[in-house]
Amino acid sequence: MTIEEIKSVSIYNWMKENNYGTGSIKGKNVFYCSPLRLEKTPSFVVNTKDNLWYDFGTGRGGNLINLVERLNPSWTMHEVLGYLEKQIKEKRLQFNEDYNARILEEEKKRQWFEGKRSEYQENHNHETVVDMISPLTHPILRDYIIQRRIDFTIAQKYCREVHYSFRGKRYYAIAFMNVANGMEARNKLSKRCIGKKSISAIYPKEVPQKQCCIFEGFFDMLAYMTLYARIPDNGVTVIEQCDFFVLNGVGEVRVLLPYLKEYDSIHCFLDNDEAGRTATKEIAKAYPGISIDESYRYQSYNDLNDFLLEKK
Repeated sequence: MTIEEIKSVSIYNWMKENNYGTGSIKGKNVFYCSPLRLEKTPSFVVNTKDNLWYDFGTGRGGNLINLVERLNPSWTMHEVLGYLEKQIKEKRLQFNEDYNARILEEEKKRQWFEGKRSEYQENHNHETVVDMISPLTHPILRDYIIQRRIDFTIAQKYCREVHYSFRGKRYYAIAFMNVANGMEARNKLSKRCIGKKSISAIYPKEVPQKQCCIFEGFFDMLAYMTLYARIPDNGVTVIEQCDFFVLNGVGEVRVLLPYLKEYDSIHCFLDNDEAGRTATKEIAKAYPGISIDESYRYQSYNDLNDFLLEKK
């Protein structure tokens, strides 16, 4: 059985046969709660026409082989293919007859993934109205930041407070701006993007430095700054002055890469999970020799904020 034949097996049928349910069908797209992580709102989509999947939460997607690889990260490619061959035979999964006529180029796949992410984002933003952006002062947001052991004065320096309406209801959240004039909006109960999704670039010294640090989310950046300011010899922060970049989601790595070309050293403080490791490898591939994986400094924790929460 060839790899191309295995790729042609319907992802939708495979998921149904493996007890992931039938999902929520919207035209040619079927939405599920992601099998790759815990979530309550479905953000994992399968396109039944192109036979591809995309996970909005991780910014990753691909074919059936890619999906089984991510579900079983410890498996070799030989084990993945052997498992799928067995599944195809035992569950009598069918190949798509016109598969060879519909093989997509890698760039076309990437464009589809980007398009689905933009569509998902635009649908939410269409129903969102920003009522006010102000300095960060709300006592409930302040308490949430302090619960995360973040220095509130540092948070006030780099974050704002947003009040917005969504589907007729009003909300407020911590706002962290990005380079596309969008924002990450976060409070104790929710996390979302308002406006265009993109990276954030922070230049604490107001002029570019020779080194930079990269974080997955803005709470990790604030945790780093809190450690640097409050806890000498913390074992995590680097000595040198750095610029800071926040991905606001691992799917933004491609947006980040052009920003890194002027640096002598790139310190990657991403999460200790599959998505974080994949993003770190992608940065290292683009900038070999100057990219440093710093996640070993908090290897017993998922991310920097988790490390700070446990730090005495």
